[in-house]
Amino acid sequence: MTTPDSVIAAPVDLPEPQRHIGNLIRRAQQLHLSMWARTVSAETTSAQYSILLVLEGRGEASQRELCDDVDLDRSTVADLVRRLERRGLIARRRADDDARRNVVTPTADGLRERRRLTPLVDELQRQLTAPLAPDEADCLHRGLHRMLDRPDR
Repeated sequence: MTTPDSVIAAPVDLPEPQRHIGNLIRRAQQLHLSMWARTVSAETTSAQYSILLVLEGRGEASQRELCDDVDLDRSTVADLVRRLERRGLIARRRADDDARRNVVTPTADGLRERRRLTPLVDELQRQLTAPLAPDEADCLHRGLHRMLDRPDR
């Protein structure tokens, strides 16, 4: 439970709404999206790239597993899978043991696209964190993981 003493105070010299973490997270996401389109790809989104990464590691996954692995809801994953399939980056089929379940696998084109994008994604991460000292970038990364890895989500 949050008490007034446990709330992190925002720097008082910041104007509203800059004092609110939610506003800063929203703005950081907007910055990420715009830099992604310029630096990485205007065709393959960050979420689609995440799906390609997961599929390369697993070899195949059900759409439900993709939901869990990339932390997105079923309708969003279904839309992402449709778009990737349309572009020939993944293949989708019914599971042998359960006709209600879709199994998704990366295609050779999908694996090439993932490999092509990886150095660009690395460059984007470098650009996003360039204003930060290495220990600040590490702290941001660890802090975001801790914020998102919580049982009450």
